[in-house]
Amino acid sequence: MWHAPAALCYALVTSARGGVVKIFVSWSGPVSQQVADALKGWLPKVLPKLDADDVFLSSSDIDPGDRWMSRLDEVLESTDYGILCLTRENMNAAWILYEAGALSKHFKDSRVTPLLIGLDPGDLKGPLLQRNASGVSKPEVLKLARALNSQMRRSAMKREQLDTVFEARWGELEPVLREAVARAGDTAAKYSWDVFLSAPMAAYPDDASYVPARLEVKKIFDALKGECGLRVYWAAEKIERLADFETIDVSVTGDVRALEASRYFVLIYPQKLPSSALFEAGYACALERPSHYFVRERHDLPFLMRELPGALSHVRIHQSPDDWTSYDDIARRLCRQRDAWFPR
Repeated sequence: MWHAPAALCYALVTSARGGVVKIFVSWSGPVSQQVADALKGWLPKVLPKLDADDVFLSSSDIDPGDRWMSRLDEVLESTDYGILCLTRENMNAAWILYEAGALSKHFKDSRVTPLLIGLDPGDLKGPLLQRNASGVSKPEVLKLARALNSQMRRSAMKREQLDTVFEARWGELEPVLREAVARAGDTAAKYSWDVFLSAPMAAYPDDASYVPARLEVKKIFDALKGECGLRVYWAAEKIERLADFETIDVSVTGDVRALEASRYFVLIYPQKLPSSALFEAGYACALERPSHYFVRERHDLPFLMRELPGALSHVRIHQSPDDWTSYDDIARRLCRQRDAWFPR
């Protein structure tokens, strides 16, 4: 089942005054989700007046067909404390930044904590830099638990009691955090390519249409590789004529391996064509690669692909003419957004 982008969980704790304290935990990407899922189960064991039913996780608790954006805004407006599960992969993700901005706007004081998974405070940039970050070491997580406990006011535990419960339960959370840090550290090393560039090249009927189309996409390839300094895989890099394409079995094997070894995915889809580029986009989506689709018409995409940005934080669709008008525009925009869209 598709789940909502930059999924969140929040805990509802009934205070002695009859109010409700909401703890919002934001995540984006598999490592970040691993930590958010662990917090979902662990927080009720440490904090008072809290059970498993009070913890909301959008990946399991937002029903298909629900207006997830409305639900997200509703929760953001009523939350009392925010935790952003950050990794190097998601620290510039659109939905993480959206939620961080919404939380910052909502709070007059500092009640948003970036939880750093495989990151140092010096890695933070922009609006995230203004927040008091926490690592995932035992002393730092204990400090965070104390901060959350203090929001419960009259129903809060005494510090000594909280510390005792934390000590008893730390062994349940610590292995998950240790594994998440290891996974976050391994991420950069496993990629041979920064960007997998996909376009419907072999779908053109003849060289008369293929050659000029390839030259246009090459502008984007050259910008990403030359101006942006990224390692770019593009299957048509050295294929100047249709006859130069490999056999289907060789092409599929090479593309799949390159997709698995690429950190990001960019699709150029200028017209509706039955193309393997759509397969590549689907595979990149299944691999949870941050993806950008540049299309002339959104409706040229298959129906499910059109709706992906409403369900997944790592997919964005850029439609002409609102977002771009030419291949030169795409190249310039990709370079302008290099640090935000393709962080390393």
